[in-house]
Amino acid sequence: MCVRLRYLAGFCLAGLWASLCLAQDAASDGSGTATFGTTVVVQGGLRGDIYYLKEGAWWLPKFEKHKPVGSIYTSELNVPPRHWLEGFPGVTSRFEWFAIDYRGRIWIEDPGTYRFSLESDDGSKLYIDERLAIDNDGQHPPITARGHAELSTGLHDIRVSYFQGPRDTVALVLKVARPGAAWKVFNTNDFQPPPNPEAWQGRGSNPPTASLVQDAQRPRMRDLAALAALDAHPQPRDFEFHLAVFRFANLGSSAQRAVVFEIPPSNSARYSLFARIKDADGQLADQYSADVSGVAGRPVTGSHALLLPAGRYTLEAAVVNRDGGAASTSVTPLEVPAPHAGIGLSSVMMVRLIESVSGDLDDPLVHDGVRIFPIPEPMLSAGTQPTAYFFVYPDKTSAEKPKLTAELLANGRLVAKKVEELPPPDVSGAIPMHLETPALAGKWELRITAVQGAGSVTESARYSIAAR
Repeated sequence: MCVRLRYLAGFCLAGLWASLCLAQDAASDGSGTATFGTTVVVQGGLRGDIYYLKEGAWWLPKFEKHKPVGSIYTSELNVPPRHWLEGFPGVTSRFEWFAIDYRGRIWIEDPGTYRFSLESDDGSKLYIDERLAIDNDGQHPPITARGHAELSTGLHDIRVSYFQGPRDTVALVLKVARPGAAWKVFNTNDFQPPPNPEAWQGRGSNPPTASLVQDAQRPRMRDLAALAALDAHPQPRDFEFHLAVFRFANLGSSAQRAVVFEIPPSNSARYSLFARIKDADGQLADQYSADVSGVAGRPVTGSHALLLPAGRYTLEAAVVNRDGGAASTSVTPLEVPAPHAGIGLSSVMMVRLIESVSGDLDDPLVHDGVRIFPIPEPMLSAGTQPTAYFFVYPDKTSAEKPKLTAELLANGRLVAKKVEELPPPDVSGAIPMHLETPALAGKWELRITAVQGAGSVTESARYSIAAR
């Protein structure tokens, strides 16, 4: 597994910290060697048509413009990250520069919100009823993207498109979580129609969505417990929760910020978040509240976008457990400096998840159809793949090309450094980037410096990885 720095659009900076690359085989799921499918037809399963790609392809092809070289069949897509050279017995020996377009139909018995998770190396997309639910396209190392779909009772089309670029690491894992249920590997055997064909002639028509939905219209009675916690002396701290404020671009005389909350895993998964931001005079500058839910035993997260003028603020936050009434609070000073000229850089954020979203959301954590979920307290468990995400904001008035210096420190010691020129910004004026670093135990610091002409700016992220 190599350390890689890449532009979000899919451009890799080859060779970054190549001396730290680890030649590792990913573990299988314990059921034997994972495959993309076989030439034996699987009734009610997925049919995958295999296509050749031209060397150097960065994206999924337009399949309608190509002819498949053969087909394979499977009931599940469960190829965890691994080295792969065997090709497709009975179809082709090719193990790089190929694409597979899987199609099938599934029966939904219980209507509701179905969550999907798609991990791939390289690119992939998930469609439900021919509508894009997850976009994980582009050449990249193993990355997981998530989305969800509102599905009605009946038959639905499912399609997973996948491509493999240069040799020789592959990954393709599709998971699903039924309404109110835990994640499991998607298998068509779990979505078979009833035996009576007359009961399933129609197909569901609800469009899928991929978004984080926040209910902002609930009665404000839910905030009373949080307000009481903030006004208590001393303020309660009944359970742990983490909060961080991440910096983004300056917009005119104001600056973008994102407040991210995370409640560590517990037996409860239903909380109410409340936050208020006061200026130096104690006047209310912003306020936010939301109910958040998750799966018991997993972190529960929430976030809020801010746009604040320069000044000093106090962020007061409270989290209330809706299952038991326990509460915890946090008071954080927040300083927004005056906008400055020259090149800019966002916070360097360690990211837990990258998810496809639809729509143009006014949120700095959403960019070009992708939402990121930063970790406010990056203490990673053993084996976790550390992934950082940040934006570079070039100086539009400078003719100089921006450059990036990435430094990796292990336990306070510099172990790698690389300097690269950056590409032009996207239509928003930003250069989104993400980076993967070694999944090795220890205390780490990732230091990013952006330089353009005589101007420079540095941001860093510190994180730790537990030993096995």
